[in-house]
Amino acid sequence: MEQINTGNKTAKWYEYAILLFLILWSGGGFTYGIFPEWMLYMLPIVGFIFLYKKYKLSKTTIVFIGLVLSVHFIQMAYYGGAIINIIKPACILFICAMFARIISSKFVNIYIDLIYFISLICLILWFICLFQPGLLALKSIASLFPLLGWDNIENNTNVVTTLYIYSIPLDKEGLIRNSGPFWEPGRFTIYITLALAINLFYFKERIISKKNIVFILTNITTFSTTGYVATAVLFVGYIFFSNIKKGYKILFSVILLTVVYYVGQLDFMTEKIADQSANDSSWSRFGAIAYHWTQIIQSPMIGFGPFISNVFGDELLSSPNGLTDLIRYYGIPLSILFYYLLYKGTKQYVNNIHWGANVFVFISIILLCFSQTITYSPFFMILYFFAFNTYTYDK
Repeated sequence: MEQINTGNKTAKWYEYAILLFLILWSGGGFTYGIFPEWMLYMLPIVGFIFLYKKYKLSKTTIVFIGLVLSVHFIQMAYYGGAIINIIKPACILFICAMFARIISSKFVNIYIDLIYFISLICLILWFICLFQPGLLALKSIASLFPLLGWDNIENNTNVVTTLYIYSIPLDKEGLIRNSGPFWEPGRFTIYITLALAINLFYFKERIISKKNIVFILTNITTFSTTGYVATAVLFVGYIFFSNIKKGYKILFSVILLTVVYYVGQLDFMTEKIADQSANDSSWSRFGAIAYHWTQIIQSPMIGFGPFISNVFGDELLSSPNGLTDLIRYYGIPLSILFYYLLYKGTKQYVNNIHWGANVFVFISIILLCFSQTITYSPFFMILYFFAFNTYTYDK
């Protein structure tokens, strides 16, 4: 097998490929409407690698998987669902548990490599889209590619087609937002912000390092209010809990306060925040909380899982808030456990000598979930399962 050098550890090409696959299947635009049975094919692939490399799942991991599956079976019995509805979440659980163990010693390297490559390409393509000839040229190229399911959502988003690694904006009118390979800029900023957190806290790279500059610039081009807030929180944590000199901390504090003040005055920031806070529609961030809560109180202990349409029908409203969506899916007790695992799992990619860094990275991730229904996606399942990895790896 080809090996890719990542410091003291080496990553195989298939580890890059699988992680990229799971990232794209957690919100990638061109994966939105195709290949819904992907997990049935991925399970034997990941399972073979897992067994061939003689990895083992910890007892607590197995117990956790059993607990989650038990909740799904209770949901099935309570809401009159079919066992086929449990196959998908069950496969995802096993795939992500095994893969989290496989890449636990190399995750930071693989993830940074992938997100840096994607960010760099998408930043260049976004810049090209700022100019009408460039935008038309990219659309012309993209029209030659199969849509691969994009037609399922193109009428309801601000993008019209895709180059697979980059979602092309609908037109040049208004704000050109960088969605990366995802169907919405807010989804892209989740992965960029996490990469920035890893570089700052795990690798302890300077803010102005080459990769961090690419991450910051790409994050800016998403024009995501949630992404901006989460990044600001991340920088606050960096100022307080990094090992940089006191003079630099003061300088970064002044710069951060200045940037926050002026960014907060921008029209798209004030208008969007005002609109979201005043809007009680289910598709707004705050309206989604109220919408989810009316459902959560009907099943607070076990949630609804994949059987929610059995209770509320197929006409469920769009409600983009991952924090309460997780509670609606799994119930309050299990959701609390998931969020605890998310925090505990930060040890795999923060690994800072001060627990405060883990707290700020965790808060940043939570904020990013506020506007995206991503909390039970394959990628987040990997982040949860990192909590069970006791293996400490070298940088």
